[in-house]
Amino acid sequence: MDKRIYLLTKILFCFILLFSSTAFQAEAQTDKNTFSTEDWWKPVEPPFSPVVHDDGSITFRVKAPGSKEVNLHFDEWDVKPIPMSNESNGIWSVTIPPVSPRVYQYTFEVDGMHTVDFANPLVKAGTSVYGSIVEVHGNTPRYDELQDVSHGEVHRLTYTSTPLRKPRNMYVYVPAQYKRQLNRTFPVLYLRHGGGDNESSWIRDGRADIILDNLIAQGKATPMLVVMTNGFTDGSWAGGSTVEGMSTLENELINDVIPLIESRYRVKKNKENRAIAGLSMGGGQAFVIGLRNMDTFSAIGQFSAGILSDGKFDYDKYIPTMPLDARTVNENLSLLWISCGTKDPRYDGHVDFVADLNRRGITQEFHQSEYGHEWEFWRQQLHDFSQQLFKNQPLELSMVDPQATPETKALYANLYLIARQGVMFGHHDYPSYGIGWRGDEDRSDVKDLTGDHPAVYSLDMHRINDTKINFVKETYKRGGVSILVWHQNNPLTEGPDKQYPVGTSWDNTKVVDQILIEGSEMNLKYKKILDGVADALHAMKDDDGRPIPVIFRPLHEHTQSWNWWGSTATTEAEFIAFWRFIVNYLRDVRGVHNVIYAISPQMDEVYDNPKGRLLYRWPGDDYVDFLGMDCYHGRNANAFYSNLEAICQVSSYLGKPVGVTETGLENDHTSDYWTSDVLRPLKQYPVSMVVAWRNDNPRHAYGPYPGDASADDFKQFYKDIFTLFESDLTDMYKMPEGVTIR
Repeated sequence: MDKRIYLLTKILFCFILLFSSTAFQAEAQTDKNTFSTEDWWKPVEPPFSPVVHDDGSITFRVKAPGSKEVNLHFDEWDVKPIPMSNESNGIWSVTIPPVSPRVYQYTFEVDGMHTVDFANPLVKAGTSVYGSIVEVHGNTPRYDELQDVSHGEVHRLTYTSTPLRKPRNMYVYVPAQYKRQLNRTFPVLYLRHGGGDNESSWIRDGRADIILDNLIAQGKATPMLVVMTNGFTDGSWAGGSTVEGMSTLENELINDVIPLIESRYRVKKNKENRAIAGLSMGGGQAFVIGLRNMDTFSAIGQFSAGILSDGKFDYDKYIPTMPLDARTVNENLSLLWISCGTKDPRYDGHVDFVADLNRRGITQEFHQSEYGHEWEFWRQQLHDFSQQLFKNQPLELSMVDPQATPETKALYANLYLIARQGVMFGHHDYPSYGIGWRGDEDRSDVKDLTGDHPAVYSLDMHRINDTKINFVKETYKRGGVSILVWHQNNPLTEGPDKQYPVGTSWDNTKVVDQILIEGSEMNLKYKKILDGVADALHAMKDDDGRPIPVIFRPLHEHTQSWNWWGSTATTEAEFIAFWRFIVNYLRDVRGVHNVIYAISPQMDEVYDNPKGRLLYRWPGDDYVDFLGMDCYHGRNANAFYSNLEAICQVSSYLGKPVGVTETGLENDHTSDYWTSDVLRPLKQYPVSMVVAWRNDNPRHAYGPYPGDASADDFKQFYKDIFTLFESDLTDMYKMPEGVTIR
């Protein structure tokens, strides 16, 4: 090749490379990242549709440009088209008048075609999508509305159906108590869906979990598991309603589902603790499967079953092995619940069906209300039906001390149960002194007024002596209950010639951290202090030498800052470790087995989270037997109501007895204080006890006494059947029937 041509070619090649590189760099420099979130930082837009107004009216909107006619179809039953107006830009709207608080279904009809509201993600769906959902709230929460209570869980399990030979899903509602009350077993309701639904419908549309959460928190329903399986065999209503289909579903339930539940969960495994219910197609399944298996189920709930409304329903065909006679059914079922809405086309058939059961002498309950074949009716039926189930449950409790004496366990059981009967009245230091007297034998201010002693004797472990111990013995002999608080001195700063509050309970100098150091000076000193407590508890014996059970509040009002174990003198970890240290030493080292350990936060106000405050620095379910609260709320009735409601819910959640361990107004009673300020809230939210603080002198008196402004009112308080005094108590130290304590 010519040398000149070679050089020109090389120069041209280099030029091309240089040009390409420069062009690439220029392109890279101009190809900048244009992504930006600048327009994202703006407030949330108001809802487009639906918009629920404060008065309960609702505005619906839909984008349907070019449409000629748009209607709203509102609710599930008696639905009539409501014309919508074309506003502008193709947006149609209508505002309906106020409706009652409830969950409603709706659809839009656009030029003859029905559609859901695509601006609303909430839909009703089962075997298909039926419509959109809107919820209207009221001034008070509805029974099926999410509330501030302890919530259970919903589990989805996959299992293999033996008769159908394929995997299937089920949903299981597990109450909140399941995870906290580990020694407890639970009953089960097997709940079946309708022909347009699936195994998730009772949760999604029926709100079964929310309904049960609310009922259990209110003490209206027994904590139970609810198992929801698929009620189809081939996807059709017929497949879930024929004799063959029901036999398949029965096989699956009895041989696959129930064994799985009873192996996976802590549930009771007898017929008395199983029930079956369902709606529509599932109601027919529940009725047939339940009657065919009365050795498995004790209660049946049937809501709006179409197959039973048909006059051609053949008992012998569906239930061939079980004679449908009164004696067989009535002896085997505790509850047969039948229901149907009066607007439901199945209603007349249900009336005939119930009449036939009556002719046969079969005991049943028929429930009806002005609804059609719709979820609002079925939610109400579940709400009412579930309250009737598993009522006489054996009580399963657990205590801090598995070696507690039989009398201590009996007292514990009775403390839990007595709230169902009424509330025990207690008074601090009542046998020691009162207004105008001190040291009189067998006297109390309460007895001066009523002729009866308080049911609960509250005393202080601080400076415990033979006199106080003898008062405990006398209280026990008369059948009363003793509860000890402990205003213990600060072990770091206590000593002679100290000026109050130095060295007392009210000296919040930090010391707990030193006590917790094993072998330290404070640790050894505090163990000697606990030795004195143990000696006093051991000295509390009856005439036969048996230990007398007592309730002990070692670290009361730990929510406060005034004491050296409280909120500012300890960390959460220190307080919990200190509480456990006290329990472990008394129980395990000193062998004290006659104590019910009680924690008692102070609850004086309306709190944003009262249940959280009640469980403030909770030492653990295995270290607390009894939850009390000290309530010095003055005339703030709302605070007392709110905190009583909260402590009752916590009691249900934890499975522990609760009570008001201190309360009262310091010599500031009104003429109706006891019946109005105290008794009225307690009747609404019952607890085991309410203890008034001491009557030391007329300027420091929290309980009743002769001459007080509330004296006559207290006599009425005493006469009320709900209040319990010493003479009202049954044997608190005898284990009631049907109670197990572990």
